[in-house]
Amino acid sequence: MPRLEDPTVSQEELSFAEILAQFEESHRSESGPRQGTVLAVSNDSVVVDIGLKTEGVIPAEAFRKADGSLGVEPGDLVTVTITGRNSEGYYTLSMLKVEKPKDWAGLQAAFEEGRIIGGVVSGQIKGGFSVDIGVRAFLPASRSGVREASEMEQLVGQEIRCKIIQLNVEEEDVVVDRRVVLEEEERQARERRFAEIQEGAVLEGTVRSLTNFGAFVDLGGVEGLLHVGDLSWGRVNQPSDVLKVGDTV
Repeated sequence: MPRLEDPTVSQEELSFAEILAQFEESHRSESGPRQGTVLAVSNDSVVVDIGLKTEGVIPAEAFRKADGSLGVEPGDLVTVTITGRNSEGYYTLSMLKVEKPKDWAGLQAAFEEGRIIGGVVSGQIKGGFSVDIGVRAFLPASRSGVREASEMEQLVGQEIRCKIIQLNVEEEDVVVDRRVVLEEEERQARERRFAEIQEGAVLEGTVRSLTNFGAFVDLGGVEGLLHVGDLSWGRVNQPSDVLKVGDTV
């Protein structure tokens, strides 16, 4: 099945392609069937090019026919699964096909429909996070919704809501996006809060920033400007004379 990509995701947002490629490469090297080309055949083993820097080896018995001959020769295409490495550094391969998780169809439907799904951040890896959504998925750091190193560490082990932005069922590779969900939830919260605010209402908010002409106040997802002329009954030269960031007003 060809790779599916969300057409609404910009090329800039997918600038982690190189990191993703490394993730996919390492992911494929651990699990999932892949096609290889037979390079050499001996009485004991079959050497296969699986598209990685190191070849893989399958026991010749996997190809032996009832009459004792081997039903394989150089140039043949075979579907294999990587099971590990041997003492010589070659990948050990199996002809047994790995069964796809039963929920792949559900994940594909969620991707095509743009649905929000749940997952658990299982670990921090190069360029992002590994997320358990029933299968292992890659969450790029740029799409995690966190920036600070301390926040990234705290994200591990948490349940998150995310969307699938790239899916390759054949390679069992999934990329998810948490930031797009957080941004949508924030937008909806702002709209709800804005609808609740009425002219003349008395509200409480938190000072987020100060300028020469007033203070910007967070009213619970919606920011409002408190003009310098309305900060006090008396004259105020600078908003910083009477307020500081973090004050409740």
